[in-house]
Amino acid sequence: MCVVALKSMTYAIKAQRALNEVLITSEIIRLEPHMTSKGCAYGLKFNCLNLNLIHDIFRKKSIKYSEIIRL
Repeated sequence: MCVVALKSMTYAIKAQRALNEVLITSEIIRLEPHMTSKGCAYGLKFNCLNLNLIHDIFRKKSIKYSEIIRL
């Protein structure tokens, strides 16, 4: 699994809706501050097989994230 780190719940919901549009399942999770280099508060967990597609979707929808973490 992978997690994309996002700065707020609002961004996490926006990102999850974007993935739902293309039928990618995801789960919003709370991140511990030490999990990311920028201390992001929320993450969106998804299957790493969709990583390239998710990067493209976020770029097209202007969804900013700090990093992607592999679990």
